[in-house]
Amino acid sequence: MKYIPIIAIVIMMAGLAACEKEIPYDDIAPEPLLVVNGLQHVGEPARLSVEKSSFYIDVEHDFRVKDVAVDLYVNGAFKESLRVSDSCTYVSSENWMTGEITEELSYAFVYCEGTYLLQAGDALRFEVRSSEFDEPAVAETKMPLTPQVIRFDTIRIDETSDGDRTVYFALEIDDPSGKDFYNLFGQEGLDGFTSNDPVFTDFMNIVHVDDLFGQSDYYGRGPYNLFNDAYFDGTRYSVTFRTRYYAYEGYVPEPFIVSVSQVDEHFYRFEKSYNTYHNTDDGLLGWFTEPTQVYSNVQHGVGVVGAQGEAVTFTVDLSDNGPRVLP
Repeated sequence: MKYIPIIAIVIMMAGLAACEKEIPYDDIAPEPLLVVNGLQHVGEPARLSVEKSSFYIDVEHDFRVKDVAVDLYVNGAFKESLRVSDSCTYVSSENWMTGEITEELSYAFVYCEGTYLLQAGDALRFEVRSSEFDEPAVAETKMPLTPQVIRFDTIRIDETSDGDRTVYFALEIDDPSGKDFYNLFGQEGLDGFTSNDPVFTDFMNIVHVDDLFGQSDYYGRGPYNLFNDAYFDGTRYSVTFRTRYYAYEGYVPEPFIVSVSQVDEHFYRFEKSYNTYHNTDDGLLGWFTEPTQVYSNVQHGVGVVGAQGEAVTFTVDLSDNGPRVLP
């Protein structure tokens, strides 16, 4: 009798296997979309990457679109057609037995670049066409102005016995009325910073209980440390942050550069939604949230076309006479 349960399980598994139905891949894969991405910079030509979307289980690496044409309109008037070329990335691999080196396509898309140098305040409209799609993809944005920085200076310096120093900064901005978005980032030596300033709340990496109650530092994420003016719209505000460096005897650290610029709302909303999407993969935040839709401002397609204004830049001297902001 003890074999009857085992036989029953075998019969049940066979019955389930008989009920399996194969669903063709082509029946569930959505139609591809035209994908348009690009971050525009004041003083540089317009640049876009154009490709087509693929199903998430697709192993294809070539996303190039046929017959791409991109027209740029500035302040409502046609300005130019962007130059179109293929951009391909290859990965080299070596056969450990024969020593033969082969190259395999890793990623391919269409790259588009103009000649007109974008100016602050320019209203941009991109129209992207391809023979593979019935409607053109359209994206619009406006080039931001230069931020009105009143002051950037050190607040204080904390030093420990082992040469580890923490320097505190304040960046005072005279903010115009209306929605404005800023990017504070370090270059040439400043890898990141920490801050308890509430302006960075939208981009805190919420994975611990402390983060939920505002007790954790915000860590700089590289070239994009974004904040908006919701706390200080139309007034002056001092953004505070700090960074660590080492100053051992006989060693003088190189100066580092801090920059602040304005970005458009499209890029800010994309980065905010992408940050939320990234942080819901795991951690505490993912326990309480639904899947996040990443922001797009491309009509008849998907992607983001954003803009960044001219940066105001400061050099910080880290010698024994510093840290101080050089004129």
